[in-house]
Formats: sequence, C-alpha cells, structure tokens
Amino acid sequence: MSAGRIVGLDVARGLAVLGMVAAHVGADGSRGDGEPWPWLVASHGRPSALFAVLAGVTISLMLAHAGGRDDARALRFTRARVATRAGLLVLIGLVLAEMHTGVDIILVNLGLMMLLALPLLRLPSWALVGAAGLAFAFGRVVVEAVRPEGWWEAAPIVGRLWSLHYPALAWIGYVLLGIVIGRLALRAARTQALLVGLGVMAASGAALVRIVAGDGPVTGLVAHSYTPVEMTHNAGVAMAVIGASCWIAPRARTLLSPVEAVGSMALSAYVLQVLIIWIVGPEMVFEPSNVALLVLEAVLLATAWAWRRGGLGQGPLERILTSASNAAGDRAVRGLPAPRDPEEVTA
Repeated sequence: MSAGRIVGLDVARGLAVLGMVAAHVGADGSRGDGEPWPWLVASHGRPSALFAVLAGVTISLMLAHAGGRDDARALRFTRARVATRAGLLVLIGLVLAEMHTGVDIILVNLGLMMLLALPLLRLPSWALVGAAGLAFAFGRVVVEAVRPEGWWEAAPIVGRLWSLHYPALAWIGYVLLGIVIGRLALRAARTQALLVGLGVMAASGAALVRIVAGDGPVTGLVAHSYTPVEMTHNAGVAMAVIGASCWIAPRARTLLSPVEAVGSMALSAYVLQVLIIWIVGPEMVFEPSNVALLVLEAVLLATAWAWRRGGLGQGPLERILTSASNAAGDRAVRGLPAPRDPEEVTA
C-alpha cells in the first residue's frame, strides 16, 4: 500500500463490494425468502453506483498524480493507463459473465464508462457536474431511444451501452461525478463535511420527491430503474459514504482494517465472490440466504485481511492491472516513467 493512499477511499470501496455481495446473495424478502432482512433492500443499486463513482475518483487521482489535466504528457499517460485498465475490466467481465452465476456483472459496463470518460478529462469541474446531471436527467430516455431491437440489443460489449443493468450511456454520470470528487481535497475535514452534507441533501431530496410525486418514469425510486430521482438519490448516497468514510477511516483504522483490506483489492474481492458463487452454484443468487451472505462476506473480509497482514501488497488482479497499465502509459509518452499512483483502479 502506498503511503499516499487515502484510507477512506479504500473503506468506501470495501463497503461498495460488500454491499454488492449483499445485493447478489442476501435475502431481503423481494424473492419469497424464508427469513428475510428487509433492510437489505438498501443494497440494491446504491453500492454499485458507489462503485462507479469511486472509479471516477480514482481516474482523477491518477491524473493529478501524473501531473494534472493541464499537462499534455500527463493527460496522454493517464488516458493510456485508464484505457488499458478499462480493456482488462471488460475482458474479466466477459469471462465472469460466461460463468452464468446469476450475478449481473458490472465490470464490462464499468470499462465502457471509463472509456467514455477519457475525452472529458480536461473539462472544468462545473462542466463535468453539468454532464453528470444531464446523464442523470436524460440517461434513461437516451438509453430507451437508442436501444436497438434484435441481436444488437444484447450485442457483446456494445450492448452494455444500453443494457438493462448498468447502462453505460446513463451510468457515465456516476463516473463523471467521481472525477469531480477526486479533484477535491479529500483529506480535509471541510471537504468531507461538504460531501456528507451535499450527499444527504441530494439523497433525502430525491426520496422526498418520490414520496410527494409517487412512482413514475421520472420520479420512481426503484433500484435500477434509472429515473432522474433514483440516479440522484444513488449519487447522493455515494457522496455521503465517501465523505463519511474519509473522515471515519483514519480515526477507526484498526476496527475498519478488514473493510479497508477488501477495498484495497476490490477487483480481486469482487471476482472472488463471483467464483465462489460459481463453485457453490447459482442457487446462492436465485435462492438467497442471509447465512450464505454472512459466510461469503466473512470469507472476503478474512481473505483480504490475511493477504494484507501477510505483506503481499496489491491484490493479484490489481497487480496485473497496474503492471499492464504502467507499461501502456510508458509507451504512450515514449519512456516517461510511470508514477506509482496512490489510488489503483480496483473496480
């Protein structure tokens, strides 16, 4: 782990991974479960949105560490690194999807979001916020308008632009918001409070709109409905979690160390949970059990914590991504040494 790594971001990543595990195998009562935990409904949509926002945060930190968006060589270097990582995420995601575990794999979609964001890295923050707002407001409309019929609707890779879950054309808003957040002084208490405050306002405001106006194509709050209200709510939750994690993590690092460990190797942890589901069988998804949920999350926490305590460094997949993207960045700038960025793209 780099000395410059922001601990709170690893905690937020860990929470995102664990939240997605809960959405995959947790019993919340929505699928006729025997002994559900209704509060697990909160794990649907929000952790995956947090995952996407954190990918944007990481891109921003990578660019800042390389020299900033006003440095043409740093921009070229970072774009090459991010493009390489995005390509590897797409490849890993396609392999996981072929396992037919019942899990909606986000990695292919996330890779496409990262690629879509590359031309926008030099934009000022206000423009990125505006673009994210447009994605939240009109993403569902655009996706439904451009979604083709027939084979192209589910075409490999390209179909993830308008897919039923995590459509990249709408979800790019989360990544763009993350890029803006990554430009902030995340170690500053004032910034952390600002993120929590704005996040709570956005999330609660969206929920209030839903209460007053009821469900609809604009005001629905159902997970993965991609209405402006749902996406704004998810974005607010993500902002609040990032701000709170950055404040709490340095003050409770020992207690949160297993969650931090999962977040420091989030890609490896995400893939591990899919492999475990594949080994056990898709019944873990289609017949959810909170006993299975607790066991799976305990395995992820213990494995990541033991890996870290053993001094093994980056997770295995993170190591591959770093090596490949560093090589691509070096080639892109004709031998410019690739800096060791404090934040690795782990989702």
